[in-house]
Amino acid sequence: MSDREAPLVFETPGGLSVEYRGRLLYSARMPAALPVRIAAACDRGPSRLHLVPSPLLWYGARELLGSMGPGSALLFVETDPLLAALARERMPPELAEDLRVSFIETASIAEIVTAARRMGNFRSCSLVQLSGGPALDAQAYEAMASALQSEFEASWRNRAALMVLGPRWARNIFDNIAALESLGIERMPSLPGAVLVCGAGPSLEEALPFARSRRAELRLVACDTALGTLLASGLEPDLVICLEGQAHNLADFTCLGSKAIPLVADISSHPSSFRAVRGRKHLTFARIWPSPFLSRVESALVASGTPFLPMPPLGSVGVHAVHLARALSDGPILAAGLDFSFELGKTHARGCPSLLAEERRLNRLTRWQGQYSVSFRDRNLALDGGRLTDPTLLSYASLLAEGEGAGRGLYDLRSKGPSIGGRRLDQAQAGALLDAQPAKIESPTRQPGCDGSKVGGTARSILSGEASRLEALRLSMRGQRILPRSEFRRLVLESDYLWWGFPDQDRAAELPQDFLNRLVPQVEYWAYRLGRLMEAAGTS
Repeated sequence: MSDREAPLVFETPGGLSVEYRGRLLYSARMPAALPVRIAAACDRGPSRLHLVPSPLLWYGARELLGSMGPGSALLFVETDPLLAALARERMPPELAEDLRVSFIETASIAEIVTAARRMGNFRSCSLVQLSGGPALDAQAYEAMASALQSEFEASWRNRAALMVLGPRWARNIFDNIAALESLGIERMPSLPGAVLVCGAGPSLEEALPFARSRRAELRLVACDTALGTLLASGLEPDLVICLEGQAHNLADFTCLGSKAIPLVADISSHPSSFRAVRGRKHLTFARIWPSPFLSRVESALVASGTPFLPMPPLGSVGVHAVHLARALSDGPILAAGLDFSFELGKTHARGCPSLLAEERRLNRLTRWQGQYSVSFRDRNLALDGGRLTDPTLLSYASLLAEGEGAGRGLYDLRSKGPSIGGRRLDQAQAGALLDAQPAKIESPTRQPGCDGSKVGGTARSILSGEASRLEALRLSMRGQRILPRSEFRRLVLESDYLWWGFPDQDRAAELPQDFLNRLVPQVEYWAYRLGRLMEAAGTS
């Protein structure tokens, strides 16, 4: 219980006002007038979440509800228990019953984000202050609004990526499921001691002498594109990480030759990535989208004992690699080459496929055309130190700097580039950090395998289950089977990979006719594709 005095509600010439902690939280004259004017001037755009801190007597709340745009909602929040009790007592019944309105007492950003997710999908967040209460905890409320805005921006970026790459990811997932038994997926190894995560940015070159001199004390985790740079320097990583859903990154593996380096690839990675590497295969499962289909697949893999590591949707292989290293090691994580920026005329470290391809084209008249064309794009942004970046790279850097587990155990060996949340160290300081670690560093620990036949049976079960759903949809859409509308809607929503490429994914539950028209060829295509996969796997 708080030892503060309860807020004082008192009469003024224009209505009730509130005094608390020695300050007025509404005007002493016409206390409702200013909140009503603020509410009337709110953003009327569609799909906005209005975060309203410290609602107190709820002045302006009705007006805000009536003036906001379609698809918008109001999330009221209070961090002070005494003011929260006042707000609950005074909340108008019609607001309490409105599904577009929610009130939560919390100081936790995580709880605010969870509450917002329950209310729907929003394009942006606006902070609307209808009382003087927010001034009592201004920093917390501003942090909440900033976190919600970042959440919505990330969600829309993910949605845009799903629209472009979703069909490709779905094909990869099904193909990789069908091949699970033959791939021989092993359990993820542990990585005792300090880990150096290597991205393919230009700063990787600066870290190579340090990595060579301290190799016995470091576990090396390499992003796929950094593999050529490391091998050319005589460094074989303990793990190479792949998150690429397209075939573009296959050139990253041509430098391997007969070397058997362990691979960690995502279930959404291009199937050829698994075949391109001779070493042991390990699996991650990135939840690229809140998806009933992915939930079914994940549950089936867990039930069968198929080894994989669940991962959040991070987009960048560099960010993915850092999160993976944190999960596999309890030691310090050092980062090199995770630049999320580049030099004028040089986007990657020497030895990376993009630079090697440019070198092969060099002659007296052709000089680094691809590298310079990237350097002079309109969307590029200048950073201190002569570095360039763009909004996408900055968003990936912010995932490390501000996302879940930001900065935890991370040390930044880069000399330039946007912040990734880790403490910056020069190589001498990094050496001192390693000297402070236990003297004996064990080799990466290989974990016991799993039952391959059980994995294969689970894969076939997943494919046949999805094929059954598709067959029910196909027969219904052809008019050969009558399904209740609720059952048909359930099947459509459960088979969400069918419409990952649609720009209007949020209309799926409504089943509009134009959506259904586009759904028909998707159902036919996937029914055919899964049939071929099941035939190849020997499943009738």
